[in-house]
Amino acid sequence: MATRSLAAAMAGVFLAACAGSGSGTAADAADVPWEVATDVSGDVPAETAEDAPGEAADPGPQGRARFVNPMIGTGGAVFNLGSAHPGATAPLGLVKVGPDTVGRFGGMPPSFQHCSGYRYEDEHLFGFSHNRLHGTGAGDYGNVVVRPTVGMDDAKTRRDGYRSPYTHEGEVATPGYYAVTLSEPAVRAEMTATTRCAHHRYEFLDKPAEGVVLIDVAAAMGGGRCRGGEVRIDAAARTVEGRTWNVGDFSGRYDGFPVFFSATFDRAPAGVGTWLDGKVQDARAEATTTADPASLGGYLRFAAAGDATVEVKVCLSYVSLDGARAAMAAEMPAWDFEGTRAATEAAWERELSVIAVEGGTGEDLVNFHTAVYHVLQMPTTWTDADGKYLGFDKQAHVADGWTYYTDLSLWDTFRTEHPLLALAWPAVQRDVMRSLAAQKEQGGYVPQWSMGAGDTGSMIGQHSASVAADSWVKGIRDFDVESLWAGLKQTADGPLPPGSYGQRDCISQYLELGYAPGDECGGSVSLTVEYAFNDFCMARLAEGLGRTDDAKRYDARAGNWRNHWHAESGFLFPRNRDGTFVPVPVEEWSPEPYVEGTAWQWLWFVPHDEAGLREVMGGDERFVARLAEFFEKSDAAFSFEMPNAWYFHGNEPDIHAASLFIRAGRPDLAQKWTLWALRKNYRNTFDGLSGNDDAGTLAAWYVFAAIGLYPVPCVPGYYVTSPIFERTTLHLAGGEVVIEAPGASAGKSYVRKAAWNGAPLDVLWLTHEQIAKGGTLALEMSATP
Repeated sequence: MATRSLAAAMAGVFLAACAGSGSGTAADAADVPWEVATDVSGDVPAETAEDAPGEAADPGPQGRARFVNPMIGTGGAVFNLGSAHPGATAPLGLVKVGPDTVGRFGGMPPSFQHCSGYRYEDEHLFGFSHNRLHGTGAGDYGNVVVRPTVGMDDAKTRRDGYRSPYTHEGEVATPGYYAVTLSEPAVRAEMTATTRCAHHRYEFLDKPAEGVVLIDVAAAMGGGRCRGGEVRIDAAARTVEGRTWNVGDFSGRYDGFPVFFSATFDRAPAGVGTWLDGKVQDARAEATTTADPASLGGYLRFAAAGDATVEVKVCLSYVSLDGARAAMAAEMPAWDFEGTRAATEAAWERELSVIAVEGGTGEDLVNFHTAVYHVLQMPTTWTDADGKYLGFDKQAHVADGWTYYTDLSLWDTFRTEHPLLALAWPAVQRDVMRSLAAQKEQGGYVPQWSMGAGDTGSMIGQHSASVAADSWVKGIRDFDVESLWAGLKQTADGPLPPGSYGQRDCISQYLELGYAPGDECGGSVSLTVEYAFNDFCMARLAEGLGRTDDAKRYDARAGNWRNHWHAESGFLFPRNRDGTFVPVPVEEWSPEPYVEGTAWQWLWFVPHDEAGLREVMGGDERFVARLAEFFEKSDAAFSFEMPNAWYFHGNEPDIHAASLFIRAGRPDLAQKWTLWALRKNYRNTFDGLSGNDDAGTLAAWYVFAAIGLYPVPCVPGYYVTSPIFERTTLHLAGGEVVIEAPGASAGKSYVRKAAWNGAPLDVLWLTHEQIAKGGTLALEMSATP
């Protein structure tokens, strides 16, 4: 999970029961002439929604985009909350316009179930906000809510006062488009988006004498708030403009950031008004407040009996009002809803064609293309159309010829998301590294989990080092590595001074003892094993930069995971400062020594020293037996909704575990359990993810597993596993990679032989350098191991 959330805290309650139950767009990144493929094999998926009453059938997207179901992962109960959103957005868009919902009883929706603003099971809809996180365990943004209604009074200055019942009948979500029908009043709401703007279209179905469109300037996601702002309406110019200062559940950790918006309507209003502190100010066109929290907004009245449709375009900037206006001029100069929708769908089609697959079932195609779609929800574009962005110092800076990104859930994304970006969208990953370097320069330190204009300090480890080293060893080097290295080294060799961010918790004890002592540090085992991996990555970066002494020092620290090895039990157990081990129940969620996991789940997090882990376990045979037990027990206790004490795909520490079979001499078990995890944990349903997607981490895992590769960060390279498609073509910057696996879609799940460019592979492993240059991976598949 992206945060140590309520769901994590509840784990101990449920585990016992579970155990006993069965913008430059990314297409530009590779600099190749994309050709949009429309002859994708497989069945077309079922429509995501029925046609709305009285509405003509929407033909929907074509090509690969027709296999994307944005509803996947938008619901769930406790642990299988994907925290995805169904709204309209461009690839890696700053704007993600979509619905914010609540259950039947209204009030404040449970934050952990609404981290993206929307939950499929809800029965009421507040309105349509313009920005949000994807797949995280904490929410933020949710700013500038637009809501069509009839009539205006003080009650409608509050979210609970302007909510409306809705159903999923007529709800449509496709790449770049979202539509839904509200009940009270009856309104058909549609929206599409570009990178920085949204285009809304509302039809008042009952054709009331007067329809109202309100803009809640002070809106914020979950427990967030507005710390002052303003709104100004120019009826003659048909514009509403303003600003808010967002202090969200995440961004409140560093005091938030400003949001500027510029909105333009397609026709002149019959009347206008604003509200302030919960009181409507009819006919007043301006409102300003410094209140914290603030209540602030504006509304426009339109004659709707004759012309029942109202359109509004809204653009955002985190730098200035001029930035929002410039986005409008650059991205939505005309009133062309369908043209904008088509252009954004085409942008998604280009991205979905970067990794082209053939074969598979209809369900496979939907899950795969939706996973690619989810991979490109975050990181978030933060630059204006002219390249300006708000830095960590809260000053405006310019990204000249590149895109500044934020919303980097590094504890999650270093595992699969960033490796996939580095492989298939290297220019995006390059700009992520430039962004990290800028965040260090402008804020003073390298962030742990950057969100918006600051660091949230969420989760553990120093995975900025993991991502930086992995990028560097894969040849992504066009960023200020010297500045970033200085910040990474300062953090790794801490402690950092008061007021800093991105620090390694308990770093003093780790440096002194070689481990984080359990009697002084929460999550001690997790801290040590993650720092050991981080140190391995630091060594690889130091090596690449010619810093030999640093490389040796970090390599020595990379073995610190062994300090938690308890030979008698065969687990990584906590140790006190005096060196004594503290055995803990290995099948219980133990928040003290382990972060978001159990002793079983953290046992395998030594990705940089597989040979060492096999050695301490007693050799390959014993290692394989225990790893097989890990998966077999998880299979026996599997529940899609709840985790168990063994393999849990809905969170990250053990999602690499199946690949560990390969160098232990049992690639057949790697193939078996990778496909088991893929089939068990992904469904084409609203509750179809077994955990938070975590900024695309679970999605990227699926993409890799489905094409038969799995990355090992900082090594760098990819294990060859068992694909589910007959043929995959990756259009990479260095050349095409073709993966041929005849029979993979027809039950042949095991790799009998493998060859790279005609040469047999003795070990199912390819280096990044090999793959990046292009070539053919030919797999002879079999139904038996």
